[in-house]
Amino acid sequence: METGLAGKAVLVTGGASGIGRACVRAFEAEGARVGVIDRDGTDAAIVRADVTDELAFAAAVDGIARRLGGLDVVVGCAGISGPVGTPLAGTTAADVSAVLAVNVTGQFLLAKHALPWLGDGGSVVLLGSDSAFVAAPGMVPYCASKGAVVAMTRALAVEVPGVRFNCVCPSVVDTPMARGDLGAVLDDPAFPVQAPHDVARQVLFLASPASRPVNGQALLADFGMSARSAFPA
Repeated sequence: METGLAGKAVLVTGGASGIGRACVRAFEAEGARVGVIDRDGTDAAIVRADVTDELAFAAAVDGIARRLGGLDVVVGCAGISGPVGTPLAGTTAADVSAVLAVNVTGQFLLAKHALPWLGDGGSVVLLGSDSAFVAAPGMVPYCASKGAVVAMTRALAVEVPGVRFNCVCPSVVDTPMARGDLGAVLDDPAFPVQAPHDVARQVLFLASPASRPVNGQALLADFGMSARSAFPA
């Protein structure tokens, strides 16, 4: 598939590891010019900023956009899982606030501060999750945050003419964050797990002119698990 991304100016948040790093590599392989924001990472090319610090984050977005001469594509991969396996009674308001600050407010700030640099035909792809549609015990803050990303994606698509907003919603992806949360279960052959580059390909499609009519959508990629009926057959 011809992506038409060669020479495009791309900004990726959370690009130091996991899905974000896979997206950076995928865009670079297509010939795009990529700027990366992350609060961590050792690569000197990464602009360090925390998506929850609006002033620092806005300055990082502006700096990359000026260096690239504007933005064509913006990808929001910065995210945290928060408490995993913690029952509701043990989940604090601070836990919820911390997850929402990164996964929701961080994506909002990305859209807000990237928008002045995106011209007509620009594309924004946010990282959602299948946890916006299905749930596991002990993940209330995370599920709530990813549901909000899906709703915000639709709202942005309606509010901002000329720029497409979509989100990818993968099931479990083998990243350092997922390894920390789930451990060896990711190695169980019976457990369907995606690789970061699988998600990066989904992002490339939504970012590229190949998906020109697609706007305000959540691409749910979960090996068909959410399509299964509870009917005993």
